[in-house]
Amino acid sequence: MKRFAVTLTAFGALSAALAIAGPDRLAQAQPAKGAPAAYERVREVMDDRFKDMKLTGDPDRDFAALVIAHHEDLIFLARTQLEHGADEQLRRMAQQFINEQQVQISALKEWQVRNRQEDYRAKVDQPPHGSGPLDQKGTPAPQAQAAAPAQPAVASQLPMVSGTVEKVDAGAGKITIDHGPIPNLDMDAMTMVFRVQDPALLQGVKAGDKVQFQADRVNGQISVVRFATGAAQSAAPQPAAAANLPMVTGTVEKVDATQGKVTIDHGPIPNLNMDAMTMVFRTQDPAVLKGVKAGDRIRFQADRVNGQISVVRIQKGR
Repeated sequence: MKRFAVTLTAFGALSAALAIAGPDRLAQAQPAKGAPAAYERVREVMDDRFKDMKLTGDPDRDFAALVIAHHEDLIFLARTQLEHGADEQLRRMAQQFINEQQVQISALKEWQVRNRQEDYRAKVDQPPHGSGPLDQKGTPAPQAQAAAPAQPAVASQLPMVSGTVEKVDAGAGKITIDHGPIPNLDMDAMTMVFRVQDPALLQGVKAGDKVQFQADRVNGQISVVRFATGAAQSAAPQPAAAANLPMVTGTVEKVDATQGKVTIDHGPIPNLNMDAMTMVFRTQDPAVLKGVKAGDRIRFQADRVNGQISVVRIQKGR
């Protein structure tokens, strides 16, 4: 487990190094014409893999499956770096990732084979699957837990978080939100499936909606406990006044109006302390992308809006 934590830390270091590379290092990291497309493919694969994974409900099997998926994705990322990157330090790190993850994947797959045997036990005195500390005798019965469910913090104490609804599954009481950081849960900006304890919360909510919401742990599950409406929605934090933001030159590589995203190969962005790179930006206002297409030379302004780096204005043909 300790080695897995170290691997995750190293993976974060590699991601950060790729994200903050300056103009000269960017030229090294993306010497091949197809590099941006390759890394975009890596991200799509990594996102889709975990979204589509079906869990069994057995904590041991699910842990093994998720670790294998993580390691295979990390190998995919590392191989892409070896194919397109030129920085020797990052290439050595990528090769180290591949070597380490392959060893762990092999060990986990061997465990999966043994685990399918009816009489499998890692140790003679090992309890059956699903018998972790919270499942052992002496814990409250499910009925007792249901009678006194854990409650989220008082709504007034929870921060409002901005996001975009990607999917609503009212039947299962779930909602997928592409959201900004959630401070009370120590959660970074990401796309995540949330539970809703009250099905009425999802009434009138649909994919594509820009929302503000509050989330907390309820009965051990990360859940949406409230959506803001009306005045509360309009009170969302706003970016700095456009007059105070510098104009940045760039070339549009991809436009995804449905998701409110635009990929721009851009120069330095001083107010964000960001070097020249190719990056996917959010747009809080869909009208910003009207008439914008791949290949356009543009000047734009960007800022942090609700914790997300977003394009707030675009000028074409400059």
